[in-house]
Amino acid sequence: MNYTLIELGIEVKASREQKKLTQDELAKLIGTPINRSIIAHLEQGIRCPKEDSLEKICKKLEISERFWKPFTNQKTHKRIEFESVLSELCGSSINIVNHDKTIINSLESQIDRIFTKDLDTEQTYHNFCRVLVFYGIKTPTKDFFLKYLGPDSFKTITSFSESVKRFQMDAIRLFSSFKDAYHSLNSSSIELENLLLPLKINDEEHYRKRTEWDSITKITDDKLPNLGYIAASRVKQEQKERKEIGDFLTEIVKKIRTNKFIIEDYNTKTKRKMDSLLRNFHSKLEHGLFSPLFSYDADTLEKEANFLNPENINNLAEIEETQETAYKNLTNYLSADFMDVYVATSMRSDADFVSVNDFVNKLFQHEEIRPLRLRYFNPTQSWIGDRVAKGLVEALMLKRANFCIYMAQKEDTFGKDSEASVSLGQGKPVIVYVPKLVIPNENIDSELFGLKQRNELLGLIEEVDKAAKEDVDESSDIEALHSTLLQIKLEKCFDDNIIEAVVNHWADFDLYGEIENRIKDASLKTEFRKWLDNIIRNNTKEAPTKPIKEELIKILVATSMRFERRAKVFREVHPLALQVILSTGVLNGILVTRSIESSAKILRHLITNDLKLKLESDSENYKLIEETTQSTIRVISRHQLLSNSFSTFYSSFSN
Repeated sequence: MNYTLIELGIEVKASREQKKLTQDELAKLIGTPINRSIIAHLEQGIRCPKEDSLEKICKKLEISERFWKPFTNQKTHKRIEFESVLSELCGSSINIVNHDKTIINSLESQIDRIFTKDLDTEQTYHNFCRVLVFYGIKTPTKDFFLKYLGPDSFKTITSFSESVKRFQMDAIRLFSSFKDAYHSLNSSSIELENLLLPLKINDEEHYRKRTEWDSITKITDDKLPNLGYIAASRVKQEQKERKEIGDFLTEIVKKIRTNKFIIEDYNTKTKRKMDSLLRNFHSKLEHGLFSPLFSYDADTLEKEANFLNPENINNLAEIEETQETAYKNLTNYLSADFMDVYVATSMRSDADFVSVNDFVNKLFQHEEIRPLRLRYFNPTQSWIGDRVAKGLVEALMLKRANFCIYMAQKEDTFGKDSEASVSLGQGKPVIVYVPKLVIPNENIDSELFGLKQRNELLGLIEEVDKAAKEDVDESSDIEALHSTLLQIKLEKCFDDNIIEAVVNHWADFDLYGEIENRIKDASLKTEFRKWLDNIIRNNTKEAPTKPIKEELIKILVATSMRFERRAKVFREVHPLALQVILSTGVLNGILVTRSIESSAKILRHLITNDLKLKLESDSENYKLIEETTQSTIRVISRHQLLSNSFSTFYSSFSN
């Protein structure tokens, strides 16, 4: 009886489990060169080990020679290796179970001939086609053969495998299964060329020949919060009620500052009315007057009073002017000759406006991007009062743009997530930018620390503080060590470098919001906020007091670790990580970047369509990885039924 590799794999797995051994345990029991992967691939019928390795495995498991001995024959082993690679090419499991011994011997001789005889291109092509007849596989067109195979592919099984991987790297970008790819790409030269057009390297010249994109009037950071208001004209109409809630909060502020505030002094009717006004005007206060958690400090309530009743600080005219400028910008976005990039973000706080605008300005002025004269939608420079119209604007910009950049903030929203999902579903590339903590003069880079192994982190901790190393608990995981390293390095930072970090990161890390949420001591909160104002708004180099520095370090560490976890989640488990392209069924993945520099380089490579890619596979999936960010941008599942279902059903639903 002729056993297939799959049948042998089933026998190996059954014997191993009968002996109550894991794959790792069996590999260690046998020793070098056997490892877990070799056993796993054998059990799955994916790859047959070398003759001596196979013999060691089967003898250790006491498997009858009738199962495995034929696989140690040199020609038989070559056939099995060939079949393994061939199945990768055509995307289907293949076997010769229904052929008799004479036919199998003939097949093995023909396979051996391809790999041992010095054949020219034409001879190799025809011999390869003859072999495929034994398996009932569609023979390739000459154009497909020349594109992906050719005589050099058949010098060794390894060279054949490398050629198939090159085919797979193209196929995984265009098709939902290798089976569909093999059948579709086996076409005439013109059809093949058309199918591969999306993989063609793009010329930048037509970007460089564009006119300058100078239609947008820049709104400075200090005026961006004005776009967080509803229309200034509406504020004027609501002036009476806004003044009432503003005066109410101002009165509370005065009482807090003189230690005379007691919320119970206000009757239920007044509190109910003021709560209603707070909700109507979209107050940023999380807890209402009836909540036992209503215990805001004076500075926070004063800021809220000014937000709800901007006339109090005489800036209503400025708000109206800023909104008018942003509305004019909107008309230019809507009528732009091109729209290359859409920036998806959520803007809830003043820091969000500054963070987004700073990122966008630096990215599109970067030396990699600036010469291309791209058109991009910067949401911080656009405004329209009507909520429905705003949604329509964003939908149109998203549809027109070729690329989407998603800014990962501390909190994300359904709207931003849906924008990225829509882009992925349309087959467009999506870059997810996740901020990180970087202080160059102190050799601090939270992303690089996150890539270290446990022993490396322990070594870095010891370099900075030996006592801290001794305090590390053996049960501490890598994230805990990462956090410890950041903590002790920040504690040893010079004040000037801490101040520089605050200037560079306050908006991305929303330090004002963190002060509000984390610090309970009202006086320290006020002191911290004033110090931050001096650093950010007054450009001073005032050194932080010890209490402020301690709290600042806690905030920087906690927020940095939050971003590191988010980056990992986006790469591995976030719902946005992979989305099906609706028209093709191909899985489209995001590209995670951690700096302006990497974002610019990735965007440039996307525009020219020459990302640095590598193909990786495991027992469950084939993955196309972008090398510099290690992001997975395409996936094909090894699950045969799932793959078959996509091939059978998806196209009928997507048409």
